[in-house]
Amino acid sequence: MSESTFFTTEETRGVTIVHLPDDYTSAYESTLVDLQGIPELARKIEPPRLIIDLRHVKYIGSAFIGFLISLSTQLQSRPNGRLALSGVAPFIRMALESTRSDLLFEIHDTLEEAIESLATY
Repeated sequence: MSESTFFTTEETRGVTIVHLPDDYTSAYESTLVDLQGIPELARKIEPPRLIIDLRHVKYIGSAFIGFLISLSTQLQSRPNGRLALSGVAPFIRMALESTRSDLLFEIHDTLEEAIESLATY
């Protein structure tokens, strides 16, 4: 598992997973600075398959949705690039569905489901 100053990553079955800390429960504009290493990671990983584990995140803002859209676009610009979210709380799922941004990346209840989906692509 490698580490940034804020989040940790691991690679399994050709998929890179970003683990956010247990106390990262809200993702708003003011907290996006903590995630600044993720787009750089997405540019470097091979294959370009990324999961963000949101199991501890309960609330998000529009800036975080924009961050996810940008990240998804970046990954999808590469051959077979994909973004998935795992451990998505009901409020977050509702926010993503109401903005239709859920059409740009996969949403899974568990990390295991996300790994299985991206690893078999």
